[in-house]
Amino acid sequence: MDRSRLYRIKKFLFVFISILMIATLIRVFFIKDAKRLSTSIFQLVQYCCFMIILISPRLIKKRLNISVPIEIHGTIAIFAFSALVLGDAFNFYHTFPWWDSLLHFFSGIILSFIALWIIKVIMNEKSKYIYMNRYFTALFVVTFSLALGAFWEICEFTCDGIFHTNSQQYMETTRGTLIGKKDVPLVGHEALRDTIKDLSLDLAGSLIVAIYGIVRYDHIAKIEKEMGEDDDRV
Repeated sequence: MDRSRLYRIKKFLFVFISILMIATLIRVFFIKDAKRLSTSIFQLVQYCCFMIILISPRLIKKRLNISVPIEIHGTIAIFAFSALVLGDAFNFYHTFPWWDSLLHFFSGIILSFIALWIIKVIMNEKSKYIYMNRYFTALFVVTFSLALGAFWEICEFTCDGIFHTNSQQYMETTRGTLIGKKDVPLVGHEALRDTIKDLSLDLAGSLIVAIYGIVRYDHIAKIEKEMGEDDDRV
């Protein structure tokens, strides 16, 4: 996907979520039913979190003086929209039982490319292109993805404990994030199934990128070197 299209997608998402935030905020003041009110407030929180992700490159640039590539941030924005807005606010997790698995698989891939970008940022101190052992790079990609995946599961567990949500899908009667008093939790080994499945999918996605990187390492390094030399000439 070219950069101009990613910029247009980001602008569309910003306008779309702004409209949803305003509409939801207005609706909150007119809702009298407690369950509908909690759902609307939950949706509003998800919209706010997504907006923070949209503006995060400016904050990173301002605080750390690091420019996040539009390819990286655009992909993260689309993923966050799928998870926070479609998954949580629009309840795709409940409507489509496979939605959570799909996102975790792609999160492993996305985190892998973020890991590669981090390597490039670190090595830009001495070089304009990635020049590391291919196996070490692959190991870093996989461990980085799994570490972030595990951290995310900890965050989900914490949120479920504090806000009584179902982010880790430990309920037998629903896969949605919001739960009711009649929902029944899973017991024993079954309660761990979703967490292990999510981490396994994170691993699978990262392994695809790592294996591709090992096989195509020389070709990728050549392209990165040529791009770096072009930057030097400019």
